[in-house]
Amino acid sequence: MHTAFAIAIRYLFSSKSTNAINIISYISMIGMGLGAMVLVVLLSVFNGFEDLVIQLQGSFYADIEINKTAGKVFQADEVFIEKIENIEGIETYALVLEENAYVSYDGKSTVAKVRAYDEQFYKVNTIADYIIEGSSELKHDDQDFALLGAGVYYHINANNNQPISIAIPKKGKTSAINVSQLFTSAQIFPGGVFGIQNEFDNSYIITSLAFLRDLQGFKNEVSSIELKVKEGFNDKAVINNINQQLGAEFETTTRVQQNKSLYKAMQAEKYAMIAILFLVLLIISFTIVGALSMLAMEKKLDISILKAMGASDGFIFKVFMYQGMFGSLIGALVGAVMGVLIVGAQQLFGFVTLGGNGGFVIEAYPVKLEAPDVLLAFALITVISFIASWLPASRAAKGKMLFVKY
Repeated sequence: MHTAFAIAIRYLFSSKSTNAINIISYISMIGMGLGAMVLVVLLSVFNGFEDLVIQLQGSFYADIEINKTAGKVFQADEVFIEKIENIEGIETYALVLEENAYVSYDGKSTVAKVRAYDEQFYKVNTIADYIIEGSSELKHDDQDFALLGAGVYYHINANNNQPISIAIPKKGKTSAINVSQLFTSAQIFPGGVFGIQNEFDNSYIITSLAFLRDLQGFKNEVSSIELKVKEGFNDKAVINNINQQLGAEFETTTRVQQNKSLYKAMQAEKYAMIAILFLVLLIISFTIVGALSMLAMEKKLDISILKAMGASDGFIFKVFMYQGMFGSLIGALVGAVMGVLIVGAQQLFGFVTLGGNGGFVIEAYPVKLEAPDVLLAFALITVISFIASWLPASRAAKGKMLFVKY
C-alpha cells in the first residue's frame, strides 16, 4: 500500500512528457477546489439565512404554542391556568386571542389579523426589539393601544394621534340586512409600529387581550397559549409534560412546527443546491478520467516493468486510484480553506451587502460556517473522485487503457 501510494504521489507531481496531461490534471484539481469552495460558501449562506429566519420567526412566535384540537377558542379559567402553572419546564406563558378584522382609517381600509395578548406579552417574544416607530406598550393608564405591522400601518396611512377602526364579525347567526350590523367595531389608537418581515408586517395588528375580549363579548376565552421554555429544558420534554397534564384535547407545536412550510421550503432549496453542485462536480470529474487515461498510456512501460517485478493488477489499480483521488482531495482541501476564509471575512467585515438602500433588517449577507458543511464538501468530492478514477484505474491495471495493450 505504501509503495503504491508513493508511486501515485510521484506520478502526480512529476513532469509528464505530454504537457496536456499536466494541464488536464491541474484543471481537475482546480475544478474540485472551486467546487469545494463554492459548496462551503453557499451552504454557509443558507445556514446564515436559516438562522436569520429563525431569529425573525422567534421574535413573533413563542417557543411552544398550545391550541385546542377542535374549535377556534377555549376557556382559560382558573382551573385550566393552574394546570399550566404546574407544568414543569415552563418559565412563563401568555394568553392569546386572535381574530380576523376589517381595519380602516380615514377612508382607507384593509383586512388584518388582530392578535391580542395579556400582560405577559413581551416575556414570550421579542417584538419589542422590532418597534420602528412609537411605543411597545399595549396598555397605558387604562387605555388600550395597538401595535400595527408596518405594512398595515402604511397601507391605511394611519396616524398615531388618531384612532383607527377595527371591525370583527359578530358571533352566531344574525338576520341583519345592513352589512354594518354584521360586524362589531371599536376604535383604538395606534401606539407603535413594528417591522419584522413582510409575513407579519402586512398581516398583523397586536393589541391587549382585554380590548379584543370586550369587542367579542368574551370573558375567559383564548385562541391559544404561548409558552417560554425554561433554560435547561428542551421543547420535546416540555411538550411531553404538557400532553400528560392537558391530554388529547389540546395540541402543542414548536416554533418550527408553527411555520413548517417555510422550513421545509428552505431545506428543499438547500438539498436542491447540493444536488446541482454534485452534478457540476461530476461533470468536472471527467477531467480526472482524461488525465488518468493519458497518464496510463504514457506510463505503460512503467506498468509493464512493475508487473514483471511481480506487481499485481490490484497494485496497479491502487496506484492510479490514489493518483486520481489524491489530486482531487488536494484541490478540495485548498478550496475548502479558501471557502472558510471567505466566510470568515464575510462574518467579520460584511463586504458582500444586500443592497436595497437599507430596506432589509440586515445590511450584509448572513453566513454561518458549520463543520458538517466542510465535511460534506470533502465527502462529495471523495465519492466523485472515486467514481471518476475507478474506470481508468481498472483499465490501466488490465492493460486496456483506451483499447491499447502493452
